[in-house]
Order: sequence, then structure tokens, then C-alpha cells
Amino acid sequence: MITSPFGPAADRPRGEDHELPAQTLRRLKAAQEAAEDLRRAVEAGEKEAARLRRALEREREARRAAESRLKEALGAGAGGEERERRPGPPSPDAHERTARPPAPPPPPPELAELRKRLEDSEAERATLAAVLAESERERDAALRARDAAIARLRPRQEARETWDARALKARLEATTFEDVLRRAGRYCASLVITADPDEARKLDHHQKAAQWRGRLADTLATMQLYAEAKNTARARGGNCGPELANLRAYCANQPSPLLSDKKVALNEGQLASTSPRGRAERTFRVPRQIAECGTAVMVEHIRIGDGSPPAPRLHFLDDTDDSGLIVIGFLGDHRYNASTN
Repeated sequence: MITSPFGPAADRPRGEDHELPAQTLRRLKAAQEAAEDLRRAVEAGEKEAARLRRALEREREARRAAESRLKEALGAGAGGEERERRPGPPSPDAHERTARPPAPPPPPPELAELRKRLEDSEAERATLAAVLAESERERDAALRARDAAIARLRPRQEARETWDARALKARLEATTFEDVLRRAGRYCASLVITADPDEARKLDHHQKAAQWRGRLADTLATMQLYAEAKNTARARGGNCGPELANLRAYCANQPSPLLSDKKVALNEGQLASTSPRGRAERTFRVPRQIAECGTAVMVEHIRIGDGSPPAPRLHFLDDTDDSGLIVIGFLGDHRYNASTN
């Protein structure tokens, strides 16, 4: 298996080099403590409100009992004349008042105020948590950008040459596909190569092998510069912008790209991407820091060869939005699709 280094920052535990902003952590902790105090106060207020409601209900029961005894006393004193009277039908309003349950008392004013303060505190805590998460992402992006720069500085110092896409491509060129991938593992710190070298070796004896190796070098150099540009933009705290939305957008926005955006496919046909066989043939190994199961379906691919068999393809997983890495999972013959027999 050919692997490329993840870079020191990828393996370093969080917080080892750069502590998170202390002020942000203090504010988050204070907000959490305040929210907990308010929550306890609300619970106490709700218990007190329940006690008051029970006391009010007991008072109502006592009042109803007293009224009943008063009516009985008045009836006994009125004599036969009072007993001959027939009560008329109750009015609709009276029936509605009897059937309607008494409205619960409004909560004490201080309980409503405590609830409002609790809601405000939880909203502030959520905001601080979002700020903390964004700070962690910017820190990780800065570490990745630094490690990529260090990895590329060594060969640049040795060769004393200007480093651009074409200079990087020259570093990657070799006489076999396996060697091209191995060179990418050395010079491209943002690429992780898990592709099976046996699949790549099958292409070496084809009459178009030299042309395909050149396009492979173009592809890997472009991927590295795209990942670096994205990590650098995030490390500076800026917006990556639509030109860094994905590899295809990056290629389309380069003045003279090594890799045409028309060679970049972000998806597959419906059969290839949804059928069990199609997904199985596009499931490749990835680092566990990217997927705990150790594999991922890779529908994004580069057309290394044209449509004629074996029509070689390079399948990859663009994880630059999270880990800052691109995983090269496959290089070889075209995978199963609707036109495959």
C-alpha cells in the first residue's frame, strides 16, 4: 500500500500547539454556570408555584363547602314556602361557568423573569459554543497550512526553484504509475493515497501509458495546490469563496490550469452511484480519522483516460472541508456503470 504522510498537525492532539482563546473559554464556562444557576432557580420557582396552586385549590374547596352549608341553613329557615319554590332552568352562562374549570393562576412574576434569563443564558452559551467550534476549525486549518508549507519548503530549498503547479508536476513525473503515486506521497502533504498499486500497474503496459502518467501528475499537483489554497484561506479566517467550493470549481477558475475542469466529475450516473454493485466497486479505504469504518464511497473521479477501454479513472474523496485532506482511493480501469456488460 502506498501512503502519504498526514502531516504532524493531523496526528497532534488538539490544543498541543495552540491553546484556544482563553477569553472565549472563560465566557463559555461562565455562561454554563449561569445557565445551571438559573435552571435551579426555575425549578424552585415551579415547585413554589405548584405549592401555591394546591393551597388555592384547598381554599376553593373550603369556600364551596361553606357556601353549601349556608344554602342549607337558609333553606331550613325559609320553611314550606321556600320548599315549594321550583328553581328555573339554569342560564347558559351559569352552566358554562359551572362546567368550565377554573383557570390556573398566573406564574409568579419572578418565575417568568427567571425563565427569560435562562433562555437568554442558553442562547449566549450556544453562541459561544459556535464561536469556539469556529476557532478550533481555524486553528486546525492553520496547522495544516503550516505543515504543508514545511513539507514543500524542504525540496524547494534543495532545488532553489520557484514552486508552482508545473514545478510540482515535474517533481511527480516518473516512468511508472506506482512511482508517480509514491512521489505524491513525498511531495504532496495534503494527499492521502490508499489506492491499490496492483490496479495501477495494469496500466503501465498500455500504449497510452505515458500520456496517462502525465495526466496523473497534472491531477495530483492540482489537487495538492487546491487543498493548500483552501487550508490557507481558512487559516487566515477568510471565506473560501465559490472558487474553492470543490476541485472542479478550482480548476475552472485557474488562468492556465494543468487539469481541465471538464476532466473532473463530482458524481456518477444513477446506476453506478446507487446500485449495490456500483457502490461496492467505488468503496475504498480511507483513514479512520475521516471515517471510523475505514472505508468510504468515492463517486468523485478524474478522467485520466478517454472513453475507450480501459478508460482509466482516479477516484478520490474531497475531505478538505473537514480534515483538509484529499484521499486518493483508486487508480485503474473504469469501474462498473450502466454501459458495462
